[in-house]
Amino acid sequence: MSIILVVDDHSVYRAGLRGLIKARFPYSRVAEAPKLSSVDSNSHFDLILIDSASLSYETLDLLAEFHEGRPATRVAVMVTSKIRTDVLHYLSAGFHGVVHKLQPEEELFAAISDLLSGRIYVPGWLADTSDEDRHRPSPASIQQETLKLTPRQNEVLNLLARGMSNKEVARELNIAEGTSKIHTAALLRALGARNRTEAAFMAAKLATARGSKAKPTIKNKPRT
Repeated sequence: MSIILVVDDHSVYRAGLRGLIKARFPYSRVAEAPKLSSVDSNSHFDLILIDSASLSYETLDLLAEFHEGRPATRVAVMVTSKIRTDVLHYLSAGFHGVVHKLQPEEELFAAISDLLSGRIYVPGWLADTSDEDRHRPSPASIQQETLKLTPRQNEVLNLLARGMSNKEVARELNIAEGTSKIHTAALLRALGARNRTEAAFMAAKLATARGSKAKPTIKNKPRT
């Protein structure tokens, strides 16, 4: 039996979502709360769906406690916007998926199934074309000084330039393979690459420009 927690400060939305999940996953147990701090930190959940408006430093600390008590716990953020950079930000931060609060029921159920199965859930609309994509610089025109990556993404980029697979990157950095995939997805977006092969080629060119195949110099985004 799967145990799912819904965290949202709107009681009507929580109740509605709880009802939908129970109807589709009858053998699951669904709990709800207006904020994570009102939930017993000793509780165990297979999946936590949390509203993006509920996220704070305190909430992130509590999520870390839940994960420490049960490492298999999956956490997905529920959002109301369709901004690609926001989605990639959440995935890069370590969340296991991003669910739009207004998406069709079948997509919601597919997202929950993927998350409970241990997969990373990325909304399908992330791949849609848009004005933002059409006006984005082509891969060949991207300069290393224009990229703003986290220190971890820089490490992954260096290894990607050496042609390492997600599994090899995970082993080298001592992180989960799923985490490696998340960082790679974020890098593809930052580079404007269409696939992993193109991203590896671009990363290698950036490294070569600095005279080092393994350590391209890229400005990091300041930590906040």
